[in-house]
Amino acid sequence: MSTFEADLDVALRDLTDARADLVSTVERLSSPDLDRARRGGWPISRVIEHAIEHDYMMAMGASAVRGQPVGPRGEMSCDGQPVDEIICRMESGRVALLASVKDVTEEQFYLLLKLGHEEFSVLSILENAAHHDREHADQIRSILAGA
Repeated sequence: MSTFEADLDVALRDLTDARADLVSTVERLSSPDLDRARRGGWPISRVIEHAIEHDYMMAMGASAVRGQPVGPRGEMSCDGQPVDEIICRMESGRVALLASVKDVTEEQFYLLLKLGHEEFSVLSILENAAHHDREHADQIRSILAGA
C-alpha cells in the first residue's frame, strides 16, 4: 500500500468514525432535546444543521480542489424535523462530501489550493470534516449535560 493509499484510508476511516459518533449522539435525542441550548448558544437542532451545512461546504471545497463540478445541495434545515429525518439530512450531506472525493488522485489529494483566505487539500478537507463532527458531538453532549 502506497503512502497515498494509506493516508486516504486513514482519513476516510477517521471521517467514518467521527460521523458514527455524531449520528449516535443525535439518535439518542428526543424532540424536546433539539430545542435545548446553552444560554447565548445555538439550540441542538442548529448545531446539527451547521454540521450538515459544513459537509456541503467541504464537498464544494473538495470539488474546487479537484476542478470538478459541485453536486446539488440537499435540504439542510432541521427546524421542526423529527430525529430520523435529521439523520437522513446528515447522511445526504455526507454522501455529497464522499462523492466529491470519489476516485481522487494522489496529486489532487495533496494539492493545496487557495480558497478565499485559506489553503485546502482534499486531505485537509477530510481531516477538517472529521474534527468538525467530533467537535459538535461533544458540543451536543455538553448542552445535554448542562440542561
